[in-house]
Amino acid sequence: MNLWLKYRVLMPFLAKLPQVLAYRLASVSALLTASSEADNQAAIQVQLRQVFPDKSPAEIQHCAEYFLGLIAREALDTFYFRTLQSVSAVDQFVHLENFEVVSEARARGQRVIISSGHFGRFWMAGVGMKAHGVSVGTITRDGGEINEHGLPDEEYLYRLKKLRWLQECFSGPFLVEGDLIRPIYRALDEHVMALFIDVPYQNDKNGCISLPFLGRTARFPLGVARIAKRSHACIVPFYVFESRDGLTARFYEPIQTEMLTEAEIMQNLVRLLEAQILAFPEQWWLWQALPLLWQD
Repeated sequence: MNLWLKYRVLMPFLAKLPQVLAYRLASVSALLTASSEADNQAAIQVQLRQVFPDKSPAEIQHCAEYFLGLIAREALDTFYFRTLQSVSAVDQFVHLENFEVVSEARARGQRVIISSGHFGRFWMAGVGMKAHGVSVGTITRDGGEINEHGLPDEEYLYRLKKLRWLQECFSGPFLVEGDLIRPIYRALDEHVMALFIDVPYQNDKNGCISLPFLGRTARFPLGVARIAKRSHACIVPFYVFESRDGLTARFYEPIQTEMLTEAEIMQNLVRLLEAQILAFPEQWWLWQALPLLWQD
């Protein structure tokens, strides 16, 4: 689909419709334009077959097609962000499960980092948290003044708008990856910071660790563990799941980092990420990037 049409016409129009209808139409629009994503679909299916050799071609295709709909629904979320300020409004979109582990840690005076993989409609966890009184910040790869990653212009402009609306909704600082990391330590005194398990990239100052992942050995940046150790923060893993009943943001028991090494912290986080992918492969965003994780 033409990106200008998608982000400037279709999604803003759908956001004016009743919520259930809007998300169904977003999913349908993704399937109707699937031919334009044929190369991406093929790449995703290649990676899925490597991890799930016992799945049938129909099951592999279903996972890849589901992912197309997920992308469309996540894009539609963006056009609701500014309306999701109250608990009653947020509760129509996402249910927070076990959220008390975050609020109780904050009440004890602990610094808290929440961490997830790029899984499901993950931004909606922070939207829900802010409505329930906990502000959230993060570190992003986008958001700088220059389109460093060579995105199409409309995609780049959409992402800038999305980050601006997210920050307004989250009420915490959005730091840009590559800038000075020191501000995150000050931010943790006032806000919960969300950090994500991502693919390694060149010149990562935090280094990487090799761990078993989806049947092979993968490399993961150590940033989440290193920041948690240096800031004396606990890490609360979270995952946002889609189902017929809606979205559930599930928070797991805090990882107390003081007595763990960086390697042990990452082992815990990666093990949990792998479990979610094996259970819900259609909701993981990084299938195309799997070769970057599996690289030597």
